[in-house]
Amino acid sequence: MEKWMKKTVELAAGLALTGKHNPSVIPYYPQKTVISGTEERYFTRTYPERVGVSSGRILAMLTALERERRANIHNLLVIKDGEVICEASHPGYDTNTWHLSHSMSKTLTGIAVGMLVDDGLLTTDTRLTDIYPNIFFRDKRFRNITVSHLLTMSSGVRFSEAGSVTETKWTEAFFESGMSFAPGSSFHYNSMNSYILAKIVCDLSGRSLTEFLGERLFGPLHIENVFWERGPEGIEKGGWGVYMSPESWAKVGLTFLNGGLFEGRRIISPEWLGASTARQISTPATTGHYDYGYQLWVNRDGDEYLFNGMLGQNVWVCPHNNIVVVLNSGNNELFQKSPAMAIIEKYLTQDLSRDLTESCFAGDLVDLRKKEEDFFSRRHWVRPYEAKRGLGYVLGLRDSTPYPEEWNELLGRYSFAKNNCGMLPLFIRGMQNNLKNSIDGIALEREGDELFFVFSEGGVTYRMEIGFYDFKQTVLEYHGEKYIVKVIGEAMEDEDRNMLFKIELLFPEMPNTRMIKLSFLDEGQLLMRMSEMPNNKIADIFIDGLAESNPRLAAGFDFVERKIGKNFARRKLEATFSPTLIGARVGSENYTEIMDKEREKLRAGEKTVKLIDAVISKLLHDEEDMDHEAESGFRSFIGDVMGRLRELMPPKSQKK
Repeated sequence: MEKWMKKTVELAAGLALTGKHNPSVIPYYPQKTVISGTEERYFTRTYPERVGVSSGRILAMLTALERERRANIHNLLVIKDGEVICEASHPGYDTNTWHLSHSMSKTLTGIAVGMLVDDGLLTTDTRLTDIYPNIFFRDKRFRNITVSHLLTMSSGVRFSEAGSVTETKWTEAFFESGMSFAPGSSFHYNSMNSYILAKIVCDLSGRSLTEFLGERLFGPLHIENVFWERGPEGIEKGGWGVYMSPESWAKVGLTFLNGGLFEGRRIISPEWLGASTARQISTPATTGHYDYGYQLWVNRDGDEYLFNGMLGQNVWVCPHNNIVVVLNSGNNELFQKSPAMAIIEKYLTQDLSRDLTESCFAGDLVDLRKKEEDFFSRRHWVRPYEAKRGLGYVLGLRDSTPYPEEWNELLGRYSFAKNNCGMLPLFIRGMQNNLKNSIDGIALEREGDELFFVFSEGGVTYRMEIGFYDFKQTVLEYHGEKYIVKVIGEAMEDEDRNMLFKIELLFPEMPNTRMIKLSFLDEGQLLMRMSEMPNNKIADIFIDGLAESNPRLAAGFDFVERKIGKNFARRKLEATFSPTLIGARVGSENYTEIMDKEREKLRAGEKTVKLIDAVISKLLHDEEDMDHEAESGFRSFIGDVMGRLRELMPPKSQKK
């Protein structure tokens, strides 16, 4: 197993199996260092009938999207004939604030490569080793990798995006990596192909990727609110890390739809656009019904193509209906196999004129506009309080947004034993290598009719106002990274008539959301349950991938699960994504007793961590030609560790 693979397994095991504190394997550095501005509106807003689409069709599509429980949509823009006919956002989001695009970034990198090809600086047949003749590579097949292989995800190089949080020398790791197949012989999605393309653009143009595209793409398209994270080598990540608003992405999609033109100006050559949107390589059926072009997806059965990023980020272009759709989401999905996109395709790939006459007189436009305004409101995790109505409130004699007195029950400070939890969703922290954390305590503080949620993490204290009738916004600076956060709270009774307090931290720039439930157990004892969306289900595929990467590791995982329990790794991962903390109210009579119990649990947990770490370390030890005696010793070691581990685990009757 290659060095970077071992580090990846160590990191994944640290998160999923042991839940250890700060499992990072490379030094941390801030990557998201700025927050979003507002992208000015560019597109004209109009009603669907004006461009030959019925409002009833769009209304039915929005209704279907709301009913799809697997679709957690943040923003939706539908553009027909260059005008917006539908604009809808989940409460707390909007189409002019940038949103992390994940792998939609690849399409921008592909555009930049095409511009270099048009400039005559390289061709798709240029070999990687011709551009970098002095870099060492291990596998002799590496010398056959061309720019085309990078563009089509067919290089065969094993070093992948998983290595981005376990290595700092990405270029060297890519060149020295082993290969799974001969270049061009198969499709294997790997974002590090896109990173190398980004490096090529930077090296051949003499500018950063952002600067290059700023002159050739962002400037001409009037895109001003854009940010691209950089890797440890100082180069934009290429395959991910772009923050752009739906309005900005719609301009890129429209440029493709218009044959590479924007406002009559040539942005992308017709030759490159044609090659990019043509099927260049077939993809496995498991990825969906799209094949691959140049850094974008191409429908096998139609003329549609797609810029796609994980967790539900999409720009969908439908040439035969002259439509561009931009979709931001926070879904448990990879690639373009998406329930939400299936609904969009169902309603927008058909003949759009069929139901136009009937809809014009049905009053659907009024219902559509109301649906856009209230889009996903019924899917609120925290439901906002309703402002009061009546003469007294109109005259100002009463406050239309009174402070909910139920929250007074929760006022005070609470401490937690050392833990590996953070307020920033785990998915974000993992992607950013921002894993050093421990929530030391929280507090609820009232100032007049305002309530503030305060938490201390890693010795730093953060303070955010909780909204009751709408989100309250602040900026969270988290170890040098900056995030807009919107906070809303709701007090309610649970099924046992006990008070339950819900707080939602929405990150409008990200696909991720943090949810918190607070309730009391005994006197002075606070139960804090945390969850996030997307959740642990998105990580199941990574666990499967780890096992598939090494047969011996797979056998080891199987052995561990047979000794500890089926789906042990997934259960641990779920607990890591959705942790429960018990805190003690500062100043309560039981404060010391509660904290001592939690610290004792921590000590027992640390023993478990050490034992599982020992197993993982043994599994990763390079013994490719292990003889029978060594294998027997290995199994004996694992068995001994598992026996000690079972002794530490609570009896089934005590498990929650």
